[in-house]
Amino acid sequence: MKLFISLSLASLLAPLAALSQSTDGLQSTSCVTSSGSSTDLYKTKSEIKYAKLFSIEYHNDYKVVNNLSTKDKYILYQCGSDKPSVNDASAFIPIPVSKAATWATTAAIFLEALGVQNDIQNLGTAPSVVSSCLQKLLEDVIEPFNEGNSTHTDEQEQSNTVVFNMPGGQDDDTSNTVYSVEYLENSALGRSEWVKFFAAFFNAEERANKLFEAIDSNYECLSTKANDEYNDIRPVVAWTSYAAPTEYNNNTAYWQISFADYKYDLIRDAGARMLNTTGSQSTMFSSSQAFLDALEEADILIDESFVSYSYKDLLKNYGIDDKTGTPYSWLESDRVYRPDRLQSTAGGLDWFEAPVAFADALLQDLVSVAHPNFSKEVYSSIWFRNLAKNETVTTVTAASCTDMYAQRKDPAGTCSSLDFQSANPSDSEYSGVDTNETQDLIYDVSKSEIINDDDDGASHGESGSDSRSSDASSIRRDASAICAVAAAMALSLFATAL
Repeated sequence: MKLFISLSLASLLAPLAALSQSTDGLQSTSCVTSSGSSTDLYKTKSEIKYAKLFSIEYHNDYKVVNNLSTKDKYILYQCGSDKPSVNDASAFIPIPVSKAATWATTAAIFLEALGVQNDIQNLGTAPSVVSSCLQKLLEDVIEPFNEGNSTHTDEQEQSNTVVFNMPGGQDDDTSNTVYSVEYLENSALGRSEWVKFFAAFFNAEERANKLFEAIDSNYECLSTKANDEYNDIRPVVAWTSYAAPTEYNNNTAYWQISFADYKYDLIRDAGARMLNTTGSQSTMFSSSQAFLDALEEADILIDESFVSYSYKDLLKNYGIDDKTGTPYSWLESDRVYRPDRLQSTAGGLDWFEAPVAFADALLQDLVSVAHPNFSKEVYSSIWFRNLAKNETVTTVTAASCTDMYAQRKDPAGTCSSLDFQSANPSDSEYSGVDTNETQDLIYDVSKSEIINDDDDGASHGESGSDSRSSDASSIRRDASAICAVAAAMALSLFATAL
């Protein structure tokens, strides 16, 4: 009876949602009455500029969307027409899609950015969603996946035209599954350009093109200004994390420095330098002292540990008993950050959602981290909080949503309106920064101090020409850690429900 009522409510609310959707920027919203159209139904097309892991081919009444990472081929054909004769298709999807589900919250953010979130029927990991309007939709319209009941989950998935998922994600083998791998792109703009991938399923190319063009233009302006203004003082940034002993890492703690491609580009574009170790994608350390030795030249620390904690906890986990007299610039100048400022009530991080879709806003945030004088009178970071200065977390709830059907706006400020104030080397934030160096700093650690040096040349992309090609094993390790956190969160929520 509960299942019947739940599905009935969703079906009753769906038409109401459809009435609220604007068709501006959408093409071919109606079904055709015959196949083999001689008329081009998709006059607005998307061209790919940065993304390396998907492509789109246009035909008169269907599209071929290729996931170049998973080698999947999705045939999107106009509703009302017959399935086209295409070999090796992974799935045939009638478009425009009006019933979609997603297991990944990142995909939901892309749909919200396109203004088609009212077409979402089911959403996975619902407690982790940070977007206030998606939270509101989850209260009123969207039905969360019933992750505790596989039979119900199967019924929910089959009621949708498409189910967006990650390879290896939960229940990822349905006939209408479509994989997205934006997180594997090696540039921030490449990740954000996946808005065009999702747009193809909704005939929303015009919206995607307009949105991404604005993101690209704003990003380039921010990067140009940051590098012009701060060329003479480029602090060294280290992306770090700590993993406590768990069953997922053989009960062995480790410390890590990350050098993922997109982070390198972001730090460079923000007018800063990247701390790297041995030229690899990431380096895992077996001891905290070896880890700290590698951080001696860092000016800024960005901690990405998969647990939320205080500055005191970070010092303890990093093996620092007393920061007095330590040789670390990032400690002396209190420049220790975490990208966890925006969270859901359940502790989900917006860091895994909106920054992927809005590369310019992410760059803007990193400019503010690297250079405190940047628009300091009017700008405060969206995702990064200074842990050393006890900046607090902001919890996002559905109450802050004003229009749950509106196309989500880019949170970045317009580059031309931002104040790139000159950097002053005498400011306390720049204490210890070497103003004579502008290149990335390479710290070559002893192999005996490393658990696993991930310089294996594995690439997320097709080109493989970049010496900083993204490391697949690092992604797998991160995924395992995320699964561990997700499992702990699920147990916590279950206990609360009881």
